[in-house]
Amino acid sequence: MMNLIESLRKRTIDQLFKVESFEKHWERWQVEIENKLGDEITAEKLIDLGDHLSEIFQTTTEPGRSQDTLSGGGTAWECLITWYINMCSIGSRVVAFKKMSEVPEPVRRAITVNYVNFKCNTESDITVIVFPDRDEYTRPINDIELTDSKGRFKISNSKGLTNKKRALDFLSNRDYESYEVGIVQCKTNWNDNSQIPMMWSMIYNANSFRDPNISLGDASYSLDRINRFSYSFVTVPSNKNEFKSDSVAVRRVILG
Repeated sequence: MMNLIESLRKRTIDQLFKVESFEKHWERWQVEIENKLGDEITAEKLIDLGDHLSEIFQTTTEPGRSQDTLSGGGTAWECLITWYINMCSIGSRVVAFKKMSEVPEPVRRAITVNYVNFKCNTESDITVIVFPDRDEYTRPINDIELTDSKGRFKISNSKGLTNKKRALDFLSNRDYESYEVGIVQCKTNWNDNSQIPMMWSMIYNANSFRDPNISLGDASYSLDRINRFSYSFVTVPSNKNEFKSDSVAVRRVILG
């Protein structure tokens, strides 16, 4: 019986294969991935696979830059990165979430940028969480009982029914300050988006904003309260140009 963390990972990966653009290209990508890994898969080979994800992704790149093509390609790229992070993290306390709705509510609230009544966390393409090293996360879920405001309950019962969402809501509220969170932003069109890492890094690292209508997180959940936070940027990139280390585009990403 898997633990809560692995059950969340399985759900996330299962959802990736329901995304049309990812499912459409997976057959080709799987062949490329298996060729890179060879017959004997080792931890070193799996880590090294990350250096080839851009190359693998571009084996199914379609010509043209229509909005639909860019959007579908961007979504598929996010899915590929989510799949890769989770594959590298099997057996650990790390899970990469693609769907924001699957991210625990305290984390969603902490990474939300608020402007007056408008709330935005859509730039969080992938949310990576390192869960605390506690029994409730690492023991088989059918052995775990929790007590929240509604009473005592099991994460999984003998009939296989699960209360993972209820469990995660309870645990993330209780253990929020022990969580480690990473935002991974994925873009396929480098030229158009190289400024984004710098700007979002500024937002996530800002202690305050001059405009009182702007805030990050809320009074109950802020990034200052979690154990560790990081922000990263992953690009294919789509263009073939080489950039000098002191170019504006490269400096923007480095600063981010």
